[in-house]
Amino acid sequence: KNKHSLNITVTNFKNTKGSLRVCITDQKNNFLKECLFSQIVSIENDTVSLSFENLKNGTYAVSVYHDENNNGILETSGIFGFPSEPFGFSKNPSVRFGPPSFKKSAVIVNIDKNITIKLN
Repeated sequence: KNKHSLNITVTNFKNTKGSLRVCITDQKNNFLKECLFSQIVSIENDTVSLSFENLKNGTYAVSVYHDENNNGILETSGIFGFPSEPFGFSKNPSVRFGPPSFKKSAVIVNIDKNITIKLN
């Protein structure tokens, strides 16, 4: 079987305003710039579950953010442009010094896989 599901649980929502935006990429140079696949999901409580089906065997990275004002843009603030809306990545890497590399967020999908992303 060459196609698999990536089941994603996103936790740590502070409110149910707006929507969750989810982006999955499979190429280092597109990470955090374009999505191979994306979803916009409504938020019912402090946890959201979603799936990407029929993914080819490969290495993927997932980025998410809670678009509280539903404008399709990750809001940032301050001189360093740190996100002011909750966000997260597959494998939950440290984001203290900026966004992670593709490698730090990369998940190998060669079986159906379940991952959890905690919002920062």
